Amino acid sequence: MMLNMDYAQRRERLARQLPGKSVAILMNPKPAHKTGDQDYAYRPDSNMLYFCGMDEPGAVAVIMSADQAKRMVMFVLPRDPERERWVGPRYGCEGAVAQFKADEAFDIGLLKDKLSEILFALDGVYFDFSQASELSPMLFEVVEKLRHRGRHAAEGPRAFCDLRDIVGEMRRIKDADEIEAMKRAAAVSVAGFKDVCKMLRPGIGEWEVEATLQHGFRARGAIGESFGSICAGGAHATTLHYEANRDRLNDGDLILIDAGAEVDYYAGDISRTYPVNGRFTDAQRDIYALVLKAQKEAIKMCVVGNHMKSPHERVREVFADGLHALGIFAEEPKEILEKNLDFEFFFHGTSHYLGMDTHDVGIAYGRGDDAPAPLLPGVVITVEPGLYFTENDARVPEKYRGIGIRIEDDVLITEDGPVVLTADLPKEIEDIEK
Repeated sequence: MMLNMDYAQRRERLARQLPGKSVAILMNPKPAHKTGDQDYAYRPDSNMLYFCGMDEPGAVAVIMSADQAKRMVMFVLPRDPERERWVGPRYGCEGAVAQFKADEAFDIGLLKDKLSEILFALDGVYFDFSQASELSPMLFEVVEKLRHRGRHAAEGPRAFCDLRDIVGEMRRIKDADEIEAMKRAAAVSVAGFKDVCKMLRPGIGEWEVEATLQHGFRARGAIGESFGSICAGGAHATTLHYEANRDRLNDGDLILIDAGAEVDYYAGDISRTYPVNGRFTDAQRDIYALVLKAQKEAIKMCVVGNHMKSPHERVREVFADGLHALGIFAEEPKEILEKNLDFEFFFHGTSHYLGMDTHDVGIAYGRGDDAPAPLLPGVVITVEPGLYFTENDARVPEKYRGIGIRIEDDVLITEDGPVVLTADLPKEIEDIEK
């Protein structure tokens, strides 16, 4: 169970946004089978965590709209002393009421029957459509029975609606407790990167860098990694999501590391690019300095009144100037931007939301017009420009081929300007080369 979060207040806010005579259904996934008698490491559903703090596999929460007397009904695994000797204690129905403040709680085996009772007089059901393969068959079965009751009136909901837009907007703005959790995640992430800086040298394996990060995160209380760590040496860094982490690091290589710790179910997300031997070559320094300049300029754009794309637009301007100055493009900066030539070497966005998920929920671009969402106090985003020149790209000077560099920090938007949550991790060339 998560701590220091006002789940009841969140449920009340959700209830007020649901139309009358409707419910929202949240569900934790069941354990995913790995092999033999083993399952993959378990991660609860973020929405269930956000509204309830419930981390037990397979649990279901039904949150009622504000016009109903009850606010939440839970369905959980029953207590089973024999099974609990093997896998640990369960909350049971009593725990769901006592610890999670459910109005009522039932054995998960009663879910269909109880849902039929709950949905009988309601008009709408909201749930995360990404869980449709699990929820929809059961919901359709329940509703179909309610709609066909012989000579009796057809009852039950008439509409199934996607919950993600409502929840995404709620989770997009972090409250004070969430910001503190994200500061902890950032601090643990930074500490793990500093561990890597102490052990980095030619000859070690990418997997050793990954193991150092994992140990550093867990040793400081993290649940684990917030995503699979990218530890990309040499030309591997030109692959955006390289995760094999199987090669050795050579003298003269760079290593691009993109990783983060998950603390209290909130994610850190940092990228740094280091010279394996402690010194940049001239060509590496050229590209690193350009990416760093773009990142620092982009962070300045993370202010109330700007929007999600403002950092990205500034990065593109800096890159257009720099790529022309370095002779990578003969075209003038204005033409580079007009023709989107920079996309050849910078082919991803600059920012995404960060929170309980690494790529956190929330509308970043408007439906229909694709207008970027405004940056508001409490929003946390990443700022991560990068340049990637593959080994065999004859369009760029040979000295730059095989270089991939990305620099990323986690930034909180406030009324007083951007707060870089990961600022304690050095990124200036002179600090890296100490």
